[in-house]
Amino acid sequence: MSRWRDTNLLSLLRRLVSEQPAVVQEQRRCFSIVAHHQSSSTTTDRQCISSLITRSQHRGKGSPAPAGFRWSSTTPRAAGSGPSSTPVSYKSLGLTVVTGAGLWWYYDSMQRDKMSKVAEQGARTSVVAGKAAIGGDFQLTDDKGKPFHSDALKGAFSLLYFGFTHCPDVCPDELEKIAAAIDIIDAKAPKDMGLIKPVFITLDPERDGVEQIKHYVKEFHPRMIGLTGSMEDVTKVTKAYRVYFTKAGVGEVTGTSTEQDESDYLIDHSIITYLLDPNGTFVTFYGKNYTAEEMAASILDLTRAWKKES
Repeated sequence: MSRWRDTNLLSLLRRLVSEQPAVVQEQRRCFSIVAHHQSSSTTTDRQCISSLITRSQHRGKGSPAPAGFRWSSTTPRAAGSGPSSTPVSYKSLGLTVVTGAGLWWYYDSMQRDKMSKVAEQGARTSVVAGKAAIGGDFQLTDDKGKPFHSDALKGAFSLLYFGFTHCPDVCPDELEKIAAAIDIIDAKAPKDMGLIKPVFITLDPERDGVEQIKHYVKEFHPRMIGLTGSMEDVTKVTKAYRVYFTKAGVGEVTGTSTEQDESDYLIDHSIITYLLDPNGTFVTFYGKNYTAEEMAASILDLTRAWKKES
């Protein structure tokens, strides 16, 4: 009880300090006295508090003690201050708690209902949307210099990879993985499944011409098809398959910007292999984290499932 009473005394002093600048010096002195006597109220404390309360009540006739102060049996009252009272009653406090709890319950209910509707709407959208809008028809040039239309991929599953022949490490690693996965599939797949077509599409048509592509793809797999074309045609394909790529500025690789460095650049691009079904429709994709064995196992499962459904 003593600690609770002293806490209220300290609250009163803080209120008085903020409201009556004229007596700041005396109030600070009293505040220091009370702060060093937290365990009990001495005669000096009571005199100091009584003086401050009297000053506070001189603000106006009948002015109550500041809010937050509660009279106790050991706390002196200024002369003529009237009976003790509590500014905040238990009844009003209880009403505040009940009202707050009701408002919280209402807000929580509204939030749960809102989240439920969002989830339901998302589920409906997923069902309606169906397969991802990735892929589409395209026209490029193959490694023999002949026009190549995406329809040529139909009739068998195919794997598409986007890169460039001057890639120092990532592209060779991914193409070797694709080649290894195809060899695993060829050994395990039923004969009536058909051979998977691996396809390499350059993101650097300015340097990757027909001859460059031809020699490059044959280093990885004999069935691999290399495709190039104009920058406009290549860009259309990358947009259809949501492929990110950007060319580093001239001289960024060597740290200079001379004319001799115009062909010395790299291309940052997404590292993704796309699987298309015999209808030329996008099925799924494989990132860099897949191994050749994991990719082969996934493709075998998907080809079997597709055959059952078709």
